[in-house]
Amino acid sequence: MDANTLSIKQRAGRVLFIGLPGTRLTKRTRALLNEVQPGGVVLFARNVESAEQVALLNAQIRDAVDHPILIGIDQEGGLVDRLRKICEPMPSAKAVRNAASSELAEKFGQLSARALRLLGFNINFAPVLDLSGSNQENGLRGRTFGTTAAEVSRLAGAYLDGLQTNHIIACGKHFPGLGGSDIDSHRRLPIVKHSWEEILEHDLVPFMDLMFHRPGERLQALMVSHGAFPEVSEFLQAWFRRTGELPALESLHQLPATISGNVVLRLLRLVLKFDGLVITDDMEMGAVVQTLSVADATLRAIEAGSDMILICEQEANFVAARDQLAAAIEEHKLQVDQLERATLRIDRMLEIAGEPEQFDQDEFDMVSRDISELKRALKSAELTGEYAPVFGTPDGGERESSNF
Repeated sequence: MDANTLSIKQRAGRVLFIGLPGTRLTKRTRALLNEVQPGGVVLFARNVESAEQVALLNAQIRDAVDHPILIGIDQEGGLVDRLRKICEPMPSAKAVRNAASSELAEKFGQLSARALRLLGFNINFAPVLDLSGSNQENGLRGRTFGTTAAEVSRLAGAYLDGLQTNHIIACGKHFPGLGGSDIDSHRRLPIVKHSWEEILEHDLVPFMDLMFHRPGERLQALMVSHGAFPEVSEFLQAWFRRTGELPALESLHQLPATISGNVVLRLLRLVLKFDGLVITDDMEMGAVVQTLSVADATLRAIEAGSDMILICEQEANFVAARDQLAAAIEEHKLQVDQLERATLRIDRMLEIAGEPEQFDQDEFDMVSRDISELKRALKSAELTGEYAPVFGTPDGGERESSNF
């Protein structure tokens, strides 16, 4: 393998965000990291044994690759709490919603960030920005901050402030919003049947608020969902066909947003002009693998405008995805510029997060105690009904896209 081929494979590896097995970095996993050279690693409950062990594992991960790396986790709290074995279980977004306190939402973000920083993380796959609905089958349940755009913008925005002022990158999800879905994308592809107007005036608003209209920290990274959005695709197809800016993409209305140029390239990049980091949801989920291989889906997602591809479990998929991207560049099916733009965005996130900290068990224990106090405060606020709008329109009304 010549140096040029190696360089292409290294660039392709940098856009992968991968999961690892176990609680230790074995000789095999170290060799895997050295081979793939991913731009990100995500940890799960399977990787957690003790606080000191997690901090050591993250330090070993950083040491095993040749460049600075994003180390992430889904630490939403509530149902999605990867650290519950080693830290006081964190409250859910629903608990924050019931308390209706922006101050406590920000405190939640601050404490989450301190715990994650001490353990060696620099990005959290939170907050969830989907609007909560009555459906209990779409995998959201207590993970959302509210039923209205104003409620989600206010509370999730305060939580985002708490994370990012303490140097943990927030990654909002699941763009452009799964509130209208009735299937969990872990199992199969959800079809979101909301009209374009509903999505524009409701589902998209928290994303747009936090990307562009924040009084504090702004959303710098987001995760694209595996939902299909046929109404969005129809609208965008007609728009771009009329303007002639880009050729129409036929037969893409039933594809997951992660591999849809209509959703990422057209809506997010061209219409909303978002230039932050875009990460896919896990490419090994049922919504994707029921129709495509992980390697094929990875190439489609990069072509569609995403920067990083999340592949959470199978080693063979990491390598196949890397090789598929490298082959596409060598065969001139994919421009290396796309990977270079992604790398610049990754570097920007690393700069925001800054250098990792040393683990301190006493401070970690203090954070755990503070989380316990936070949960008591949330319950108290739920009973008193505090509500002090920070976001939304100047007169306290609900933010709509027409206000922008």
